[in-house]
Amino acid sequence: MNRNGVIITGIVCAVAGIAAGMGTMYGIQKKKIDFANNNSVLMEVQQILDENDKKLPEGVDPEKASAKGYMSLFDIYTTYVDKNEEAEDYDNRKLDVEAEMINGNVLLAKINGFASVTSISFSEKVTPLIPNASGMIIDLRNNGGGEIVEENSISDLFLKTGVVHCFIDNDDDYDFEMGDSGNEFSLPVVILVNGKTASASEMMTALFMQNYDNVTVVGTQTFGKGVFQDVKELSNGDEIKFTNGYYTVGDWECYNEIGITPDIVLEMDESLIGTFSDTQLKKALELLG
Repeated sequence: MNRNGVIITGIVCAVAGIAAGMGTMYGIQKKKIDFANNNSVLMEVQQILDENDKKLPEGVDPEKASAKGYMSLFDIYTTYVDKNEEAEDYDNRKLDVEAEMINGNVLLAKINGFASVTSISFSEKVTPLIPNASGMIIDLRNNGGGEIVEENSISDLFLKTGVVHCFIDNDDDYDFEMGDSGNEFSLPVVILVNGKTASASEMMTALFMQNYDNVTVVGTQTFGKGVFQDVKELSNGDEIKFTNGYYTVGDWECYNEIGITPDIVLEMDESLIGTFSDTQLKKALELLG
């Protein structure tokens, strides 16, 4: 390479270096701008947590404490909820309840989550099929939970008794109790669970295991979420969810970070759910005869 080539190469490298430096400076500046924009929200979040006697973590770096990052310093469930992102997730999620008859007379009800109208959806889709069913499979695999009230409303269709004790931080505790209407469903039930069965779906599993005479739980150890969150709206329209208590089902100890062990432990890759190789579903059908 001749001397002119070296000079040109040097100029190109210098320009690239300046551009990289400017990019880095822009990135730093953008972070500062983002923090400035989020700072008022962060202060609002801190105030809400303080009012609910949630102690702020020690040594928080304010340069890194955007609202979302700050939340994760409490626990994995205390989060900042972007309502736009949540709306997109809602639009893209599966139907909360799917129901069909399989193998002729077995009712398969898959509950993907407990949203604000899941109990209504369950009644509309499942109840008309009950008279034709000799047994029922409730598939709670990959169900991360949701509204406790919705879960209890569905469980109450089957259970004559049962109670969930909610222990709220710095507030009065309360119970959810199942009532005996005299019209409860009484067919044999198999519940399918896995490591992503969490929160309200674990609550349903525990309620059935303690209070339903003819139920078998099949699958793998559940996730282990025995705490619940409060939701507070922020001035920008978004929300903060923060852990504000724990619950127990019946006389069981809280299974947070432990999970629930099925009656029949049957390991299976979750990618096989709903396929011909779904051995957990096959086991449920075997149990229901």
